[in-house]
Amino acid sequence: MRFTALAVLAVSFPAIASAAEAVNFEIVQPDVLAGTDALSSAWADYDNDGDLDLAVAFEYGIVKLFQNNDGVFADVSAKAGLGTVARADAEALKPIEVRSSAWGDYDGDGHLDLYVGTRFAGVGTPPTLNRSYLFHNNGDGTFAEVAAKMGVDAPAASVRQASFIDLDGDGDLDLFMADRNGANRMFRNDGAVFVDIAEKVGLADKRFTVGVCWFDMDKDGDLDAFVANQDGGTDAFYKNDKGMFTDVAARLGMDRPGRAKDEGGVGCSVSDYDNDGNLDIFVATYGDNLLYRGDGKGAFTEVAQKQGITGHGHNVGASWGDFDNDGFVDIFVADYHDDEPVNRLYRNTGNGFVDVITPVMNGSDHGVQWADYDGDGDLDLSLTNAFSKTVARHVLLRNGLDAAARAKSLQVMVRDSKGKYAPGAEVRLFNKAGKLLATRLVNTGDGYNSQSVSPIHFGLASSEPVTVEVTYITAKGRLTQRETGVQPGKIVTVKQKP
Repeated sequence: MRFTALAVLAVSFPAIASAAEAVNFEIVQPDVLAGTDALSSAWADYDNDGDLDLAVAFEYGIVKLFQNNDGVFADVSAKAGLGTVARADAEALKPIEVRSSAWGDYDGDGHLDLYVGTRFAGVGTPPTLNRSYLFHNNGDGTFAEVAAKMGVDAPAASVRQASFIDLDGDGDLDLFMADRNGANRMFRNDGAVFVDIAEKVGLADKRFTVGVCWFDMDKDGDLDAFVANQDGGTDAFYKNDKGMFTDVAARLGMDRPGRAKDEGGVGCSVSDYDNDGNLDIFVATYGDNLLYRGDGKGAFTEVAQKQGITGHGHNVGASWGDFDNDGFVDIFVADYHDDEPVNRLYRNTGNGFVDVITPVMNGSDHGVQWADYDGDGDLDLSLTNAFSKTVARHVLLRNGLDAAARAKSLQVMVRDSKGKYAPGAEVRLFNKAGKLLATRLVNTGDGYNSQSVSPIHFGLASSEPVTVEVTYITAKGRLTQRETGVQPGKIVTVKQKP
């Protein structure tokens, strides 16, 4: 459905770079959403009312929850029991930062729960409030903090990308934590409590991990993990073999050895940029951005420069999304120099990428996420900005595609056999002749320590009906099902058959 009640600040500019169509985004509700010092964001329908709400993590221990009411947002943090979660005194505990956020229904009660991770930015012994927080959704608009009870409080960790995934295929969500200052953690969900199995299964990487992307890199039926490491460390790619993980990055030529101390991988994002049916990886780095083209068999070729993606610098977060609904997925990259944003919006032309960033969009130095918050068929963009003193602080930008372009889209909500979100599943569209149109991954976290539980968005070249194919990653391997004759211009739900 399309929402009609919108509150936006109408500010748009012509594209800086050459482009086929105008790029038109506008700032939404700056009086409510334009907070300062934001680091990550996560979209989800936490109240089950049919539209996407937004959680934003800030420096200095603050988490805000913005409830979406027919396209208009209200700050319900205090009512929900969030707000100031990691500090009791603004000055004494100021160095505590909330760095990561992710949604997942860990107990399977039909209500999405919220995880946030913190970092101690001071010196000396981290205070007790430097830990992870898991907010159980009570289903009545309020949350109860249960991290210690569930065994995922991770004291003194500097948690970055968090991923709710079903690692073992048992039907419940496990939780991976990337620790910037220690070994990564893989918490298996045992129902009453989570148990850290990272050391046991080979995932306790002690490098300075910031970004993690989970997907089935070799199509063998289980989830693998690309791991982006900072401080001159090499990147990792953990291949899953019956629940045990081996780092194959060096063998694949993806480890990036020889980095300087101030270089390294930061955020990663997965999609199929060339519509060949195989998933590709973008890696934002301190250094040169990387684009790995996958062959679907577990091998990747780095093609960033060849495809027109440049940007040596302080690249932090990146997220794929077809913002212009032309059928080719584009990517937004957050970069900053001297604490000021130098963002890029790379439009995918089908023959490479062209930067079409506009001034109003140049507002992020950390987390970025695409989502169609107003249900009108095009992707909007949440940005976070922690450092800038000159660029207008804003959290949300609304996409201004025209009605004809918005109609050429389809959004697919993927559910498992129990009706729950299925991170790591793959969605493909085919036309009536059987030609593959596009492939997307159900989000497992990207865009710098951010994440979304939202429908998978596709732009389309026409308004003809399509076939939707969903591949689930299960304990039995890859299970695929199809829905035929699906009409564009709507949101559809595909539920795994028992």
